[in-house]
Amino acid sequence: MSQVVLAGGGLANCLIGWRLAGLRPDLDLLLVEAGPALGGNHTWSFHGSDLTPAQHDWIAPLVEHSWPAHEVAFPQRRRRLAGSYHTLRSGHLDRVVSARLGARVVLNAQVATLAPDCVRLADGREFTATLVIDGRGAAGLEAMELAWQKFLGQIVELEAPHGLSVPLLMDATVPQHDGYRFVYLLPFDARRLLIEDTYYSDGPELAPETLRARITDYLAGRGWAVARIEHEETGVLPIVLDGDIDEFWSGASDGVPRAGMRAGLFHGTTGYSLPQAVALADLVAGLPRLDSASVGQAIRAHSRRHWHSQGFFRLLNRLLFRAAPPAERWRVLQHFYRLPEPLVGRFYAGRLRATDPLRILSGRPPVPLLRALRVLAGAAR
Repeated sequence: MSQVVLAGGGLANCLIGWRLAGLRPDLDLLLVEAGPALGGNHTWSFHGSDLTPAQHDWIAPLVEHSWPAHEVAFPQRRRRLAGSYHTLRSGHLDRVVSARLGARVVLNAQVATLAPDCVRLADGREFTATLVIDGRGAAGLEAMELAWQKFLGQIVELEAPHGLSVPLLMDATVPQHDGYRFVYLLPFDARRLLIEDTYYSDGPELAPETLRARITDYLAGRGWAVARIEHEETGVLPIVLDGDIDEFWSGASDGVPRAGMRAGLFHGTTGYSLPQAVALADLVAGLPRLDSASVGQAIRAHSRRHWHSQGFFRLLNRLLFRAAPPAERWRVLQHFYRLPEPLVGRFYAGRLRATDPLRILSGRPPVPLLRALRVLAGAAR
């Protein structure tokens, strides 16, 4: 019998396993993943101010790239911000976590059923445990009203240096399609970079060929010739407009604790999930009792606190998607980036001060006033 079985080898469970193995090296732990490697096919990023110094210390071996600053660009504003930015990628996560956990990682293991004390695999294997955590991706989203952030990204090697020294997190000077569109650039070295064509859209549909063509056009417009495409990934992330956290958790009646997206732990506006995954790993590793009942209760309470802390972000999302015409949504983000850097940092970290919402909403509205008032009136009811 294992003490802990983590079902699903995505980011949240990888970080829980990493943290538990670091703090409790004698713990009997299994990390079970349906695929051939941990982490899937993803890139995760975070701002330096998203984490505490202690969290930076323990996650440092998993971070593959870091930069001292970042930039954004809009039709009427370009800005460099001093806040650091950091990135993890699936391949590196898989190598580092697997090296620490060793034989405690079980790959190509499709879960058939879960219970608070047992994980049964499709091949007939069965693992019993005191604690089971389900981290197999999003669930329960039907309890939420959603819009979507979707993207296609490529890591490309260019024929000549690109000249970027820091990430360009939003280049919204591009033609607007399907809602708010921007290009995201991470320079990994002098000639390699990640380029993502990203959309804040009303629907989750992704058109890969169209996005590939737009990436090609963007690269050509920058004068960058591609020597080879090294990697490609896609993503469709929920952006929450409204919802019911109690209904969300009502579907989790099997008594199995949940992690990551499955526990509703992501930033309401940006979709970033790594800071919440780090916080959850610290929460689980710090609990005095590692059993499904105790951990499940703690995670549900944590998820509810997170939901209530995100209320203003859901309001902003409704302003973006309901008050701004799709082709003009970039104006909302351009307006936001007029704010002082510390406030921008608190926004991304999800730790706004009491006066921050008023400062964010102040000034000339970047959306039609009547539409904005209707959205705000709905929030007041």
